[in-house]
Amino acid sequence: MRLQLLSIFFVTLLFQSFYANGQAPVVTTGYCSTGGGDFDVVPAVGCGSVTVTLKNNVVGAQNVGYITNYDGTSVPSGLKDVFSETYSQPGTYTILQGGSKAGVGFTLCKQVTVYERKMVNALLESCGTISKVTIVDDAIARSYDHLEINWGDGKANSEWRVGNGLVFTHAFTGTVPQISVKGINKPGVSCTGLENILSATSQNISLDSVKIRRVEMTANGTVNILYKGLEKTETEILYGDGSGALTSVDKNSSGGDVGVLIDNLNPDNQYNIQLIAKDACGGSLISDEVGTMILKSSTEKTGNLLEWNKYAYPGDFTGYQLLRDNLPIHGFQSINDTKWVDETAVCGQTYEYRIIALTDIFRSSSAPKKVTMTSSKPEKIIQASVSVSAPNAITTEVVPAGEGLTGTYNLIVERADLGSSNFAQISGVKNQQTEFEDKTVNTASKSYCYRFIYENSCPLRSEPSDPVCSILLQQSPKDISWTSETPFSQGVESYDVIENESNTGATDTPVGLVNSYTLNMSTQNQATYTFQVVAHSKGGNLISFSNIVNYSQEFVLLVPDAFTPNADNINEKFEVKGLFVNTFKMSIFNRWGQVVFQSNDINNSWDGMINGAKAPAGSYVYKAEITDSSDKPFSKSGAFLLIR
Repeated sequence: MRLQLLSIFFVTLLFQSFYANGQAPVVTTGYCSTGGGDFDVVPAVGCGSVTVTLKNNVVGAQNVGYITNYDGTSVPSGLKDVFSETYSQPGTYTILQGGSKAGVGFTLCKQVTVYERKMVNALLESCGTISKVTIVDDAIARSYDHLEINWGDGKANSEWRVGNGLVFTHAFTGTVPQISVKGINKPGVSCTGLENILSATSQNISLDSVKIRRVEMTANGTVNILYKGLEKTETEILYGDGSGALTSVDKNSSGGDVGVLIDNLNPDNQYNIQLIAKDACGGSLISDEVGTMILKSSTEKTGNLLEWNKYAYPGDFTGYQLLRDNLPIHGFQSINDTKWVDETAVCGQTYEYRIIALTDIFRSSSAPKKVTMTSSKPEKIIQASVSVSAPNAITTEVVPAGEGLTGTYNLIVERADLGSSNFAQISGVKNQQTEFEDKTVNTASKSYCYRFIYENSCPLRSEPSDPVCSILLQQSPKDISWTSETPFSQGVESYDVIENESNTGATDTPVGLVNSYTLNMSTQNQATYTFQVVAHSKGGNLISFSNIVNYSQEFVLLVPDAFTPNADNINEKFEVKGLFVNTFKMSIFNRWGQVVFQSNDINNSWDGMINGAKAPAGSYVYKAEITDSSDKPFSKSGAFLLIR
């Protein structure tokens, strides 16, 4: 809290002093000296890490504080009441003193310089009587005025300054002595950097670093080779086609990444390439051979076919990368993967492909190959199915086959009402699914016909398929029936009824060419059933599934609320219908409660006659007593009208 108040007080006094005379602070001179300040800094120069002592010399000063690393331009604030400061990094630091005397603020700046003394980073390669020192050009090296390499044999030291080359070589007579490197600060500065005594055993630069990085074949038969070389180390490049000895094409003593071209080759042939690096002692390193890649391309019915040679050197192999128009399109991990079809190629469009073999440190790229996607006209779809999947949904599925198929396509689905030839497209603009769901139907009231057209990416279209129509399945208490019209233009081979019972599972019953099926569930007990009809076309490639109807084996008694015995052959009898009924007894009463009809047979209906005479029109009451298929008794009664 005292230091914070000290800082605020100092700034206030400073500006009061400046403005008391009607003058603003002088910007060009900053705040380092306003007059009146005086302090000692001991020491003012040091090496490595330096701790300086600060001593105020202003007699009668008040609120004296310091900024120990002042930037020289900003308004001084945050002065601290300190007496020493430690600087651990090299550089020049500005210390600002601030305070007040007799109500007038003062400032004064002094500088402390800290010089580097860390050990310089360098590498030594020794080969026989030849030694090579490589300076690591980092922040430590750049902080010195210059570096000295002491070769240890009494000959003149070598000197390095920022901007010079980093590699120094020296020849010795006899045994190589101790070699060291140290940093030297500017003249007049007594401190120097710590001496780095180099060891060739632990810091040797091996010829193993000479490696081929990249081989790229061009379309005109030029191989571009990129390898890592060592400066002043001779590297020879050789190549061959596998038919004989390798041929030397270049010798180079450059370091870093080096590029070499080999011209007049056949881009469709495979070549092997090798490096031989020789050190100053005459020793040599022969690199592993690497090979070029060959890419062949053609068109298939589903896309562009790409084939390439198996990479010849599996030791460090990591994978293949296929490029299309210079962008990665697919990767392969197995060295035996040498074929792939680009099914996304668009018919009529030209693409450029390139295959790359990859190892941990190397890549070999084939010459580019251009191919234009082509295709024949697609064949007519002959395998399809139509399934009623919900009261408002029909699912279609096709299996395209034959010539003309491409990786991208448009499957056109058309629909018409059964019996109509007015087919209209219901699929989207670019339907890439062989399964299509039509949710704009009412399968409980009508049947629908579908046909399919395959459009490839050229775009070429197949002929429309033969229509496949849905089957409308309807139920009554004792049977099921379905659409009498054939769902296929070439005719029906057979119908099957699929019965699925909750306890025993599904059964498939062939029913030939009929359009109805009588239910026989009298021996079952309180089970739930579903029924579905499937039609097979002649030839068996087209299939149509009906909607599913549900039955529950619980008794059902259907009693009309009126009948009209007027000799028009419509609704002439009072007919009661039932499902899962075991025994049946029914009585009919007139309005006075007299029994006018009785029956113990559900199929024996009242014809509206009483003792041979027509019963009068009006309201009557029935009472039915039954047992269901499990002999459980039930009764039901109600009223109905006789209308004449």
